[in-house]
Amino acid sequence: MAHGQRPHPGLRPSNGEDPSPKKRFQFQDLRGFGRMKKYLRPYIGHFAAGLIVMTISGGLTLAITRLWGQLGGVGTTGAAGELPFLGIALDDLASIGWTLLMVLAVQSLFSFLRVLLFADMTEKMMLSMRQDAFDALVSMPMAFYDARRVGDLNSRISADIATIQDIFTVTLAELFRGLILIVGGIVALSYFSVELTLWMLGTLPVMIVAAVVFGRFIRKLSKRTQDEVAASNVVVQDVLTAIVSVKSYANEWLERGKYGKHAIEIKSLAMRGALWRGTFASFIILFLFGAITLIIFKGADLMQQGELASEHFFSFLLMTGLVAGSIGGMAAQFSALQRGLGAIESVMDIVEQDREVEDLDAPTPLLSLRRTVVFEDVHFKYPQRPDVPVLQGMNLKVEPGQQIALVGTSGAGKSTVAALLLRFHQPDSGTIKMGEHHAADLDLRGYRQQVAFVPQEVILFGGDLRSNIRYGDPKASESQVIEAAKKAYAWDFIQEFPEGLDTLVGERGVQLSGGQRQRIAIARAILKDPDLLILDEATSALDSTSEREVQAALDALMEGRSSVVIAHRLSTVKNADRICVMESGKVVEEGTHDDLMAKGGTYARLVENQELVSQG
Repeated sequence: MAHGQRPHPGLRPSNGEDPSPKKRFQFQDLRGFGRMKKYLRPYIGHFAAGLIVMTISGGLTLAITRLWGQLGGVGTTGAAGELPFLGIALDDLASIGWTLLMVLAVQSLFSFLRVLLFADMTEKMMLSMRQDAFDALVSMPMAFYDARRVGDLNSRISADIATIQDIFTVTLAELFRGLILIVGGIVALSYFSVELTLWMLGTLPVMIVAAVVFGRFIRKLSKRTQDEVAASNVVVQDVLTAIVSVKSYANEWLERGKYGKHAIEIKSLAMRGALWRGTFASFIILFLFGAITLIIFKGADLMQQGELASEHFFSFLLMTGLVAGSIGGMAAQFSALQRGLGAIESVMDIVEQDREVEDLDAPTPLLSLRRTVVFEDVHFKYPQRPDVPVLQGMNLKVEPGQQIALVGTSGAGKSTVAALLLRFHQPDSGTIKMGEHHAADLDLRGYRQQVAFVPQEVILFGGDLRSNIRYGDPKASESQVIEAAKKAYAWDFIQEFPEGLDTLVGERGVQLSGGQRQRIAIARAILKDPDLLILDEATSALDSTSEREVQAALDALMEGRSSVVIAHRLSTVKNADRICVMESGKVVEEGTHDDLMAKGGTYARLVENQELVSQG
């Protein structure tokens, strides 16, 4: 699996906007369901049974409408005879009433079965899809996350899958039910009166054309409104994420202005949409009631001429309303279907994309990284900045159990070395070896389980302190967690909290200070007991006293294992086995602190210029 591959062409950009033009529904779009065949195939029987039950339910709905019409006609003409298929006397009010109640009971049972069948099928499908989508999201290479915003990725699992769920529980059921009622209703109407049916059908094209024209315009306004709502949500997300900066710069007014512009535009678009929806509703009411008036007039004329029985006319009116309502609902169902197909495309783009870990359930092999780590002429550029070289011929060797310190000015490529050691990315050229093996050939999860990383900016999970420390080894006992906290000099401040290890750290660990967060991260690394330790400014947020304590813990942790330390503090790097000075993406000097100071080169200048600061 190659890292940093190009995003799937169907994926939306990081700003959450869809670059593809909004298109009308076309029946070939239904091929999108083919991408869900792995989820649909196990439940074909459920789906077929649901369609059969739905067909029966639709037929019973038409039968109920016919019985209602017969009730309305009893006593008007005194017609004799029996209802077809039911064997009920046309003029027997009690028989018609009891039969109607019986058919209603059976129809309600089939409606219940239909809802249950589709819900059972859908929930099982969505369980598999949600799990697959989450597995895909956490299994992507780092380049994937670098190019996307958290809100967009989160919407794939929440909003998009909820939309797909609605398609299979509601939209498809209503769509098929509507088709059954339209086709069956028109056949039944023709049985009563072909002439009146043609009059009724003659009014439909005008309503359909109006619905299409108005609906398309209203959908465009709705889409623009949704875009503005999404843009306003981005402002809210950015403000809440960077609330410290907003407060410290007293820029609440600036963010209020940004949000206000979107809010005003949302209000404007919503009012325009309301205006057009009101116009459309008025037109439909006027035309619909006008059409009904025309049909009633024509039906009354046919009854006067003896060409139409009164009970047939009552049934005709009820079925006309049923057919018209079903036709009117088709536009909304097709629109919902189009949204659902878009959501399917969005989610499946994630599920089908290549991952760096293909099977999360596969056993993880136990590896040993107590080997010589070698960078050989490594070149690298980040996929999002292909024109900016970061590493340019990087050569580095870390012997087993050796502590290597990387120093240099900002932008020299130090943190990139850490990212490549973690295999977040692959070199553009050159090789990284672990002993005789290429790092890329080793099982990724087995490899990372032997690496511990303590970053400069520690972000904790929102749970308690215990779970955050235990993240280094989820199977660790309570005593092991406490011992790791003690070694990281975190146990003293943990005991000061009333809840101790049960203390909630808040989102991203905001309830703790920077130094406390780093000590929790160090405790996590201690608990993991890795073969390779990577420290990226791991003591940068500590005061002098805490730094001495944590440095002692790190020294003990680094004993006997390979360590790569990135730091700007002289106290952190001067006792390293070897200091490697980086400049312009490669090592320009290496040696011990004393050797490099005696040499008077780049390292000595960094110390003299206080770019490597002494312990305060």
